[in-house]
Amino acid sequence: MNTVIKVKRAPLCFELNMRYTLNFRCKQIVRYSQKLDTGQIQPDISNSSKNTEKFVHSVLCNILKRKPNTNLTPKKIVIDFSSPNIAKPFHAGHLRSTIIGNFIANIHKYYKDYVFKINYLGDWGTQFGLLQYGLKAQNVNMNELQKPIKQLYDIYVNMNKLAETDENVQNEARKYFSDIEQGKISLENWKKIRNVTVHELENVYQRLGITFDAFHWESDYNGIAIRDLMDYLQKHNIISNDETGKKIATINNKKITFLKSDNSTLYLTRDVAALLDRHKKYDFDKMLYIVDNSQADHFSSVFEIVKQFNKKCTEGCEHIKFGRIKGMSTRKGNAVFLNDILDEAKQKMYEKQMQSKNTRQSAMNEETCDILGTTAVVINDLKQRRQRDYEFNWDRALQSEGDSGIKLQYLHCRLRSLEKNCGVSIPEFCSPALLTEDIIVDVVNELSKFENVLQRSFEAYEACILVSYLFRLAKCINKMFKEMKVKNVDQSTAEQRLLVFHAARIVVKTSLEILGVRPLDEM
Repeated sequence: MNTVIKVKRAPLCFELNMRYTLNFRCKQIVRYSQKLDTGQIQPDISNSSKNTEKFVHSVLCNILKRKPNTNLTPKKIVIDFSSPNIAKPFHAGHLRSTIIGNFIANIHKYYKDYVFKINYLGDWGTQFGLLQYGLKAQNVNMNELQKPIKQLYDIYVNMNKLAETDENVQNEARKYFSDIEQGKISLENWKKIRNVTVHELENVYQRLGITFDAFHWESDYNGIAIRDLMDYLQKHNIISNDETGKKIATINNKKITFLKSDNSTLYLTRDVAALLDRHKKYDFDKMLYIVDNSQADHFSSVFEIVKQFNKKCTEGCEHIKFGRIKGMSTRKGNAVFLNDILDEAKQKMYEKQMQSKNTRQSAMNEETCDILGTTAVVINDLKQRRQRDYEFNWDRALQSEGDSGIKLQYLHCRLRSLEKNCGVSIPEFCSPALLTEDIIVDVVNELSKFENVLQRSFEAYEACILVSYLFRLAKCINKMFKEMKVKNVDQSTAEQRLLVFHAARIVVKTSLEILGVRPLDEM
């Protein structure tokens, strides 16, 4: 009887790392063989120790100099990410865009590109008409709201449910929005809603350690603002009227609505106008949209329409797709608002830290627990393949023993503590003759891969490549902790070993910062 063994496919990040390593090794072997064949080199086994010393010296010195392999010609990169809607709490659905967008911005900055981060907030459309209708119908005074975001969200949810069974509500909301867009109604309430939303969002972004260069608004590209663009598109036959009065664009022989019959704009209308405006303002080399997979057709339409009359504008445009998070909720229920998720992570980290025998009581404070909780959520997300959906699990995200953000924070704290408490100083010079042990060479070998890993992570916009590397590096460093003492050995040896640990900490710290995590010094 034949036995069939099913082999589970390795994760993509492992696959990418193995594929690259094998290709690189094969190329090395081919080049080496060619040089042997032509007599350019002779094998010299006796010099292997000297070559190892040169290798160790070169790797450590390059890390300590902190000079990345930067772009010779820095590019202007505009990144549109996060982009929640006004009058609503920050939904967990926007979390991936925020985390991935921040990583992409950070890695571009590492390579010395000029990065401009835009948060393009949804403050326009029929859903805003629905909210305004609800405020009017319930006679709500914006100045009297105690918890404005929660109360506005509740009004919107109630109106949305009502509109499902009462067509008149939906019609009134559409008319309300159409009147707003044509400048027929005061925007005072709308301005107040925008202000309280930004205040709420800034609290969340502060917890995540994320800043933006500008907040842009969908309403910047309302019906009045884009009249000249509409005239141009119609004049050049890029859009046309259909029998119902809608403005229609044709993309790949398929007709799509560009403007409603009542002249209200759509996401497509506003995104085309926004893209043209950004190209004029920033003259970008790249315009990156960090939005989930479901919007692929939308961005394809945006780029195709603009390409018909401004090809240069679309040459650097790219939709950076990602999958969705499933199962992210708090233990209190199914709420998926980000502040609730971060509060839950902070509380869970406090409980776990209180139970851990390694916890420093002096480091136990609200800020540390908040950073640990945020680290757990961020690293748990970025270790996933970007375009895949994944199931969120609290236990896996917060574990300290396996591959998690907590493990990486603990490693950085341990390295920092060693530097402060080992009794010797970091030396100014590297003496590789004192660093010949196998485990040290193994650690240095992993450190030597850092720039290459970053480059691959950068080219693919795949943070999981960098995160997987950090987990491998962490295992090597922890093994070195077990095998190599810094205390109770002669001073020169201690200093050189500390130098290796210090170089490792630089790599861990730099990587965490690129991933959007604030490294802790103690926990």
